Amino acid sequence: MRKLLLLGLLGVAATLALTAAAMGSFASHYGADLDAIPHDPAADGGSNVQGQAQLTLHGTSVHVVLHVRGLSPNLPHAMHIHGDLAAQNECPPASADVHGLTASDPPDGLVDLGEGAPFYGPIQSSFTTTGDTSPASGLALERFPVADSQGHLDYDRTFEIPQDVIDRLGTLHIVVHGLDLSDDGMDNYDGNGNTLFEATLPVACGQLVQRGH
Repeated sequence: MRKLLLLGLLGVAATLALTAAAMGSFASHYGADLDAIPHDPAADGGSNVQGQAQLTLHGTSVHVVLHVRGLSPNLPHAMHIHGDLAAQNECPPASADVHGLTASDPPDGLVDLGEGAPFYGPIQSSFTTTGDTSPASGLALERFPVADSQGHLDYDRTFEIPQDVIDRLGTLHIVVHGLDLSDDGMDNYDGNGNTLFEATLPVACGQLVQRGH
C-alpha cells in the first residue's frame, strides 16, 4: 500500500512538473508590417522605408526580431514601441504635417516628431542593442542599431517589458526614426536649435497585431 501511495504521489508530482513546464513555455506572438511615414517626397528625398517586426512573449520577456530596409545608411536609428495605454493609436497621415521647424512656420512636407506623437503616442519600450530598454533610453542613439551601407537594419534582442504594455500590445505601434535629410552622413540637423531633428524624424510605422499563441 505504501509503495502504491508513493508511486501515486510521484505521479502527481510529475504531472504538476509537466504542467508548470507547459505553462512556462506558453508564448504569444505579435507582428507588425512597417510602412513609410507619408512625408512629401520632395521634402524627404523619396524615402520609402519598409520593414517587418516579430515579437514573441514569454511572460514579461519579449523576443524582438526586426528587419528594416530603405534607411539612411551607416547611421543609428531609434526604434520604439509607441502608444497611449489608455487610448487607440494610429500611424500618422500626411495631413499631420501642419508646421515647419517651429509651430509658426508653414508645413514643410515632413511629419516630424511633434506632429507624429499625437497619433502614435509616447514611447513605451526602446529597442536598444544593450542596457536599458525603457522610455528613458528613447534618444540613446549610441545604443540603437546602425543601418548598413545599403540602408538595411536587422535587430534581434530579448528583454523584459512592463505588464501594462503587454496588456495593450495589440493597440500599440512600432515606430522607426532617423533620416539623413542633409545627406552629410550625420543625423543631427542643427537648424533653429533642433539638433536632433533628423535623428528623431519618424520614417516608418506599423501597428502590432496578435498572430497566434
